Amino acid sequence: MDPSQRLAQNLISESKAYGYTLVIWGAGGLLIHRFGSPNIIQVGLYIGGALTAMIGLTMAAFGQVFIEQQPTDDQLIVASMVHLAATGGNLLVSYVLVVGAKRFGLSPDGAFFLVGFQTTLLYNVFLLIEHSAARVLE
Repeated sequence: MDPSQRLAQNLISESKAYGYTLVIWGAGGLLIHRFGSPNIIQVGLYIGGALTAMIGLTMAAFGQVFIEQQPTDDQLIVASMVHLAATGGNLLVSYVLVVGAKRFGLSPDGAFFLVGFQTTLLYNVFLLIEHSAARVLE
């Protein structure tokens, strides 16, 4: 396999996880900037929010949490790998939630849970939108 093919394979393999890493770390950074270093409860709430969203998404996609699913041969549209909406849009939503938390009387604990939840939920929703838009534009 030549280097450009190897790079293409790497990008295909890393694309979704890379974008999610950007938003989960970015949203966490916004929370830390606004509320300071989180305590162990807030870390748990942030992760708990993300896991709650993942369970909900799993149920929506598969109808249950414990199911064996085979990978599909669905074609990847390269333009949908960049994840501009999934990362940029998601971080914008996180920023609005973090800044608005105090205005709306949301405790730091509530903000950590809510931002963890929305980061996972909306990242996946934005991925669906990006993929659909790329299919329409191809």
